[in-house]
Amino acid sequence: MISYFIDTSALFKRYVPEQGTEEMDIIFSQDAAFHILDITIVEFISNLKIKNEITGELDEDLYKKIKSELFADITGEKIKTEGVISDTIIEAINLLDKNYITPLDSLQLAAALKLQSEKGNVIFLCSDKKLFGLAEKCGLKPLFI
Repeated sequence: MISYFIDTSALFKRYVPEQGTEEMDIIFSQDAAFHILDITIVEFISNLKIKNEITGELDEDLYKKIKSELFADITGEKIKTEGVISDTIIEAINLLDKNYITPLDSLQLAAALKLQSEKGNVIFLCSDKKLFGLAEKCGLKPLFI
């Protein structure tokens, strides 16, 4: 079974219609395992709140609906969360030693690499060109959404 590790920007496209949403719908229709880092939930909600409170793109009802959909996917185990553990932090620091990368992106790459070492076939979904390049450089199979 294929496993996908999803960064926050790609995950956002599953719930908020934008370029790449149709591709995410196709990916999520597959019989596959979907994984995110647990702190991705915090970044996701923060980005969602920006669209609600700062830019006004989402009203309060839509904000709550999207948030509920994310939590339903997680509690229903459509999306599995991977915890930030010591090994993940150490690997993130090793990645940072090689290239500047944001703290959360370094943790996401580290978690994806850990998942790949456990599962083998992992596709890293992201919507950031720099992160895509780093994922490829680290030996992951990235897919730009």
